[in-house]
Amino acid sequence: MKTLFKGLALGLFVAITFLPLHAQGADSTTQPAQTQPTQTTGAGEELGYGFGSVLANVFYIPAKITYAGLGLMTGGVGYLLTGFRGDVANNIIYPAVGGNYVVTPNQLKGTEPLYFVGAPPPETPAPPATQSATESSTVTR
Repeated sequence: MKTLFKGLALGLFVAITFLPLHAQGADSTTQPAQTQPTQTTGAGEELGYGFGSVLANVFYIPAKITYAGLGLMTGGVGYLLTGFRGDVANNIIYPAVGGNYVVTPNQLKGTEPLYFVGAPPPETPAPPATQSATESSTVTR
């Protein structure tokens, strides 16, 4: 019985893996014409990039999630220690939580950038400065 399940799992894996390759080789008369990229890659090379992205994600995803979690905790501590200043917390949290969480084959090829650290928070305009007490008490006539 155990061997049957192993065989079914292997068959399902092979079917799912090679189904996209069969679909690419199917008759394309009903499909719209697509422009060919300047650099053509073979199925073996695409498979290599796919395998490489899966392998990279085994290490990248846990590292990114750990980094984001530690950034959230550090931002919370910074918020408390600075007297509830949201700008301090945002400057810590935004870069930690932003960025890519998954490595794609296009990022391995170099056609798309990979960002581990996200962008800083968007800048908000400062409220207009109020007049100081000495300026408001002095009246010019």
